[in-house]
Amino acid sequence: MIAAWLSKAAAPLLIAGAMLLAAAGLGWLTLKTIDDMVDTAASGARAERDHYWRAQIEQSNAIAQKAIADALKNTMAAQDAARDQVAAAEARATQLETENAALPDNGRCGLGRDRVRLLNKR
Repeated sequence: MIAAWLSKAAAPLLIAGAMLLAAAGLGWLTLKTIDDMVDTAASGARAERDHYWRAQIEQSNAIAQKAIADALKNTMAAQDAARDQVAAAEARATQLETENAALPDNGRCGLGRDRVRLLNKR
């Protein structure tokens, strides 16, 4: 009699325990699914962010490379112009030295009028 009464009293408790265990399992599966969804969304957002910033970095690198190339072109053009000016000045100096050597030397002290004119041509 006591055993029958205990089995009658334990049956609802066992059923309630099984239902609570099933509810806890379903809750755990729900939380795991939500956690997986959050991880998937976060990794997608990270990938989009990384793609965006890589594109921005590539764009700024391209702009910097173009600026460097333009500066190099300008530097080379300035260097060529300076080289041409130096060559012209050296040629002019050689010409002035030749003209100076062609002037007569009177044995006088100081500069003559012709030599002063050569200096003004510099």
